[in-house]
Amino acid sequence: MNPKYFIFDMDGVLVDSEPMHCQIIHEVFQQLEIPFPKSYIEETLTGMSAIPMWEKIKHDANRSEQAEELLQFHRSYFYNRFEEIEVIEVQGVKNVIQKLKNRGFSLALASSSSRKLIDYFTEKINISHFFDVIISGDDVKFSKPFPEIFLKVAQWYQAEPENFWVLEDSKNGVQAAKSAGMNCIGFKNPNSGNQDLSKSDLLIHSMNDITDDFIENLIRNNGKF
Repeated sequence: MNPKYFIFDMDGVLVDSEPMHCQIIHEVFQQLEIPFPKSYIEETLTGMSAIPMWEKIKHDANRSEQAEELLQFHRSYFYNRFEEIEVIEVQGVKNVIQKLKNRGFSLALASSSSRKLIDYFTEKINISHFFDVIISGDDVKFSKPFPEIFLKVAQWYQAEPENFWVLEDSKNGVQAAKSAGMNCIGFKNPNSGNQDLSKSDLLIHSMNDITDDFIENLIRNNGKF
């Protein structure tokens, strides 16, 4: 039997933080007089790490500043609001983590967020100890939808990508997982906007969908239903 590896995204999968991120970015747009609606953020930017995101915004909004300048403004604004942020775990996700652990899966976290934010969120909901390795947006050159972040996880384990399952809630994340040659479960989180998850191998609407039988089928059929 092939080794069993499972990679979690963070925002929208472990923590229900996408509405918060969307709101903060929208407020930054207002501060900078960037006339884009929240739908642009939800449908275009979800799943991207910081610099590529601001490079895209800079291009789309025809801004003269460097992406690094725009990002610095965003981070300063965000960290000023840091202590106000309520960190809410996705309902049922800790149960899923424990079930996978019980069935012998090795668990990793791969998120486009900064290491500082990942550490803050995972410590707040007390899950950081479950993961063998955490790869952040700070650790990669090319953000999702590029596969680099997932390939770094496979490299860390010295395992073939085909032995991994990834749980993602965004179009960019699903595309990155599939481009890496991994199996992907799309999580239709209503708080993550209207994401196109059609390229995922399986689709769930709740963490409760990942039952013991669901996990057993992942193992028995090597992901082929």
